[in-house]
Amino acid sequence: MATDKESEGKLVMIAVDGSDQADEALDFYLDNLRQTTDKLLLIHSAEPPYITSHQAVYITGDLWEEMLAKEKEKVRELEERYATKLRERKIPGRIKAVFHDRAGEMIAQTAAEEKVSLVVIGTRGMGKLRRTILGSVSDYVVHHCHCPVVVCRSTKSEK
Repeated sequence: MATDKESEGKLVMIAVDGSDQADEALDFYLDNLRQTTDKLLLIHSAEPPYITSHQAVYITGDLWEEMLAKEKEKVRELEERYATKLRERKIPGRIKAVFHDRAGEMIAQTAAEEKVSLVVIGTRGMGKLRRTILGSVSDYVVHHCHCPVVVCRSTKSEK
């Protein structure tokens, strides 16, 4: 017999960014791990527009607002894409985008704030050297998240 807590379901957070790896992670969760009582939160770390210190001298308030508006439009399109995917599969969930320049930190922090039970994230499958030099979002999340993390390695080879 299920307890009240079990019948409520768990909150599962899936990191998405529009990449094939993120899509594979979402599909893996939906096809293999999802329980009908689960609540789903898709999280997207949207990067604020990047400008160098040299460019900052020439950026006006209007130009900055235009750059920010373009980024917000990209986020809106991404959110709509994932909302459509969930709707088509009749899966309830919500999508949250946060502007942050360090995706791993934002994912781990949001997981704690939202009190999620599980995080699902894709990976590009970088080798040890590239991961060490470039850093890895999935590596950061595995080591800093308060809850279990499922890392879905891409079935497509890195180009």
